[in-house]
Amino acid sequence: MSLSLSWSIKRVNTKFEFKIARNAFSHYDRLILELRDDQHLAYGEAAPNVRYEAGPEAIIAMLESKKSQILELPIDDAESRQEALEKMFPESYAAQAAIDTLFWDLHAKRQNKPLWQIFGAREDMVISSYTIGISDLSAIPAKIVEAAPYPILKIKLGTDYDHDIIRAIRAETDKVLRVDVNEGWKTIDEAMRGTEWLIEENVEFLEQPMPALQLDDIAKLREFSPIPIVADEDSVRPEDLKGLVGAYDGINIKLMKCGGLTNARKMIELSQKYEFDIMMGCMLETSIGISALAQLGSFARWLDLDGNVLIADDPYLGVGNVGGKIILNDKPGLGVEPR
Repeated sequence: MSLSLSWSIKRVNTKFEFKIARNAFSHYDRLILELRDDQHLAYGEAAPNVRYEAGPEAIIAMLESKKSQILELPIDDAESRQEALEKMFPESYAAQAAIDTLFWDLHAKRQNKPLWQIFGAREDMVISSYTIGISDLSAIPAKIVEAAPYPILKIKLGTDYDHDIIRAIRAETDKVLRVDVNEGWKTIDEAMRGTEWLIEENVEFLEQPMPALQLDDIAKLREFSPIPIVADEDSVRPEDLKGLVGAYDGINIKLMKCGGLTNARKMIELSQKYEFDIMMGCMLETSIGISALAQLGSFARWLDLDGNVLIADDPYLGVGNVGGKIILNDKPGLGVEPR
């Protein structure tokens, strides 16, 4: 069967300004890829993050120059496909992720099976968190109201008023919190002080408290902290994990960092080898990207797959999210369709 590839940029708007320690956005442009054969339509999404690479327009230029090579990639040999993708798109993990997702979606649709079944995953998985981005303190009550259905909140810190953010949240709710600093605490002393006052705040884990590659300092923080420390910006690709032993308790797997489902599966295997707890996270993505990683969701101890519920105008339907419960469906492939 002959294949055809097309793409388009879709702008999605956030329900609230999404702010972390590095930047803030009210909308994102997402690159949606479609792969067709004579019977099936497969989807992939590139949600590039400015921390790692250029935006969708740069990816489109790459796609235009490599389109014929993409269409020649193997559908049923993920390992060789991923090896080829990394040579074709060394500067864009989001492009790798989108294309790898396309081919996995098509592979499963040709078998008429949900992708999670092909991966040997389960439908049941742990509850996902809901993210509260950095904001003015006056906006926190409205954000807590918006998050009312979700029992676990992920709080972005890394400001000079972190204490005030937590106090304002605790004035509204006693829910379990997960804290993500996005490299915002720059020194070991600052990180220890920040961790110390979080200990009594019912915090489940602390994600990437310090800049990536400060592994000696993070190892010291891990020894000091009763709260588990989870890598994000330090946990990008499968080859990163060996070097994180002793510095972190867990790692965060994101498709747009690791390069797709094939590498996500490798990271799951390596996490088991190195005894890391697994978190699965996301960027602000449509239901295409979220549905893709959810196919592996049952392998995670922690989930942060809320990117599609943080946007106001998701153009696709895929996995459900009811109060943080991620609901897979029995449709072939990713189970995604246009809204």
